[in-house]
Amino acid sequence: MTIATTVTTVDVPVTPLAIIGAGPIGAVAALALSARGVPVRMFEARAPGTGKVDQRAIAVSWGSRLALEPLGIWSRLARVDPIERVSVSERGAFGSIEFSASDLGVPALGYVVDYGDLARACADALADAGIAVAYGTALVALDAKRAPMRLTLAAETGATYTLDAQCVVLADGAEASGADAALRRHERVYRQVALIGEVACTRFRRAQAFERFAGSGPLALLPRRDHYACVWVLESEPARRLLDAGAPAQARALEAAAGPGFGAMQWLAAPRELPLALRWRTSDDEARVIPIGNAAQLLHPVAGQGFNLGVRDALALAAEWPAARRGSDIFDVRDDATVRDDLDRGVARTALDQALRRFRRARRVDRALTIALTDGMARITAIDNPAAAVLRGVGLCVLDVVPNVRRRVLQTLVFGAP
Repeated sequence: MTIATTVTTVDVPVTPLAIIGAGPIGAVAALALSARGVPVRMFEARAPGTGKVDQRAIAVSWGSRLALEPLGIWSRLARVDPIERVSVSERGAFGSIEFSASDLGVPALGYVVDYGDLARACADALADAGIAVAYGTALVALDAKRAPMRLTLAAETGATYTLDAQCVVLADGAEASGADAALRRHERVYRQVALIGEVACTRFRRAQAFERFAGSGPLALLPRRDHYACVWVLESEPARRLLDAGAPAQARALEAAAGPGFGAMQWLAAPRELPLALRWRTSDDEARVIPIGNAAQLLHPVAGQGFNLGVRDALALAAEWPAARRGSDIFDVRDDATVRDDLDRGVARTALDQALRRFRRARRVDRALTIALTDGMARITAIDNPAAAVLRGVGLCVLDVVPNVRRRVLQTLVFGAP
């Protein structure tokens, strides 16, 4: 007697693209890709609305504003404070430079926005574009060796499920995701922390930002409506002593670092301490796991470039994403002039593989230059001795009197490296 056995196969859903992390950079990527007709699945480990209460100030360059406008994000921001001029100087030494929006012929070099306001604007833009986000869903494992890749996801209820994806993008909220096995991680921990908060002064200058090399690290003052958002980098031990010293001592120390040009200063609330490190992650040229934003690089705040670099990552990915030809698929092997040499060598590349290779090449210079610039500035400004202060002052003077170099530096800070 033969007993018939029925085997039930559970189909795992497949998506062309999964974005892990629905913070601002993940949202920019999703909106830009969706505008090109790319179907997107988004997952966010945090609960909806978590980032909206974050009042941290971030600098958004003019170049990033141009990117956010057509995506429907910029017009949703409740408040933006312009930066029309940036003054950079060395405490206790000669040498300074001032950049102006008129140097580039733009209305502003950048803007100061609240992270929470930006997160809310991004979430609203995603909703209006019909892009669903699975909140409370974390990536716990990624098998990048399969084709397609298999994601294991955990919902906030405790249930786990799997999803197959042809490409996985790790965005800002995904820095600590379960995809580390598919990436190479690099790290440099600084012996510094940042004290961040809001400060008032008796000599406030509207729309003007300041970067002051103040001994053991830079002091940045970003203009809000009638006060400054402050990011003050100090060595860890002096910072802890200052945090324990109380409000009057904190105000006096801030005045000494900023110089007499701001008059009397005070913290509007107790400053918060933020550990500082440089972290960046890379993937192989053949991999379909793409880190962007903070998942790709977590920078020192000295030049305010972290968010802007992430925006450029997201836009470049959307620009390179291939369109399927009629009767074909972006996951089919391409046999055209751009890949025929590879095919002759027995390397079968799809349109998507080619696009991801172009994306990595396109982002290589901007990423490397921005990481080197912020890391170099962090380490140079941390040297606290008179000789180093004189050298930094000379460097600022040289930069100020060489117009081509000055303009190129400013263009890189506002628009990214070419």
